[in-house]
Amino acid sequence: MKNIMKIQNQKDDFLAKIIHDLKTPTIAQIKALECFLTTCSDKFNQDEKDLIELTLNSCNYMQKLIETFNFVHKLNYEEIILNYEKFSLISLIENTINELKILLKYYNLNVKFKYDEEIVVNADKLQIKRVLDNLISNSINYAFKNSTIYISVESKKGETSIEIKNNSPYIEPKVLKEIFEKFKTYPSNYNKAGVGLGLYLSKEIIHAHFGKMIAKSYPDNINIFGFIIPEK
Repeated sequence: MKNIMKIQNQKDDFLAKIIHDLKTPTIAQIKALECFLTTCSDKFNQDEKDLIELTLNSCNYMQKLIETFNFVHKLNYEEIILNYEKFSLISLIENTINELKILLKYYNLNVKFKYDEEIVVNADKLQIKRVLDNLISNSINYAFKNSTIYISVESKKGETSIEIKNNSPYIEPKVLKEIFEKFKTYPSNYNKAGVGLGLYLSKEIIHAHFGKMIAKSYPDNINIFGFIIPEK
């Protein structure tokens, strides 16, 4: 038993060191690229600016992936502690879409965001942002090029729901059932780095809010992911 605990502790220490060693250079790359864009933008043509912004977007994605690994690692020992506050869910979604505009441009994708009214929720803003980052990024990564992603938000009967629909490869029911589980292996058409952990983390965050995840897939290559959280 002691040997098992020792090995587990060694694994945990090793993972913590890897996360730290990856985080430092990634942040340095982000800062350097941001500096290029703010201080030397007049020296670049539009294609060069797009290339720098795309590289910056990739670095930001890597940083979020590292944060996801770190957060999931901590979940082995700690529960998610939520800091509730009231905020505009509409603005948070719009900000998330805006942060991903370079990725949308790269894949030649459009986003149509539909909502009937301003929606204010009482939740952990940082954690809901993590979920939105994961779900919208995944929707972009798997969408067919030159297609449109549809995002809708609705509030009724004491619940707020968000659905993100795209045209992407059909997901078999067995895979869809397990897609929010940690360290699951999926078919090649839905098996990119970080997807399993990102979706698992999203599920844990939404469950901590006493909500539930949405996952639907149709044979005509339409997929819908999202979540529902209750009013608090």
